[in-house]
Amino acid sequence: MRIFIAIPVPEAIKEQALQIKTELSRLKPDIKWVEYENYHITLKFLGEVKEGQLNEIKTRLSMTAQACPVFNFTTAGIGFFPNKNRPRVMWLGVKGEMNKAKFLGERIDTYLSELGFEAENKRSFHLTLGRIRSERNLDETVLTTSRLSNGLKSYDLPVEQFFLMESRLSSSGPQYLVLEKYQLEG
Repeated sequence: MRIFIAIPVPEAIKEQALQIKTELSRLKPDIKWVEYENYHITLKFLGEVKEGQLNEIKTRLSMTAQACPVFNFTTAGIGFFPNKNRPRVMWLGVKGEMNKAKFLGERIDTYLSELGFEAENKRSFHLTLGRIRSERNLDETVLTTSRLSNGLKSYDLPVEQFFLMESRLSSSGPQYLVLEKYQLEG
């Protein structure tokens, strides 16, 4: 099974992401948009794991949650990976208590490295809006994105929990299932 660890986002932020998608879709760019129900902030992608590993992963994530305090993000503009000159992924950024967010990521890496999962080299907290598939109407989309980003309302994102998720791939797109929820207690 393909699994990852994610921070859930509140409805207000999902609505904001949907509004961005709706506005930019009018330009007809070639973007594979993330589905509304799949919006999240990825903490770590674990990839394919055997079902037999799942209980140990859950135990380690429970230890992580006990060690990490709650923290706050706010939404903060739209951007691109690797950058706006060569955009491949469009995202909604977050800012806030980044030290606590990084601590959570480091704890996840520490506890899961004992099971053979590699630590993240570079962690970037964001909500993926879509993946760019071609150059079609891309210049106009990037330009419009800059204008939208400047006028974007900032929403609070209190981070009190994270989820262990399964990603099931299908011809209609990925389906994400919550396998376990973890409350931050540190």
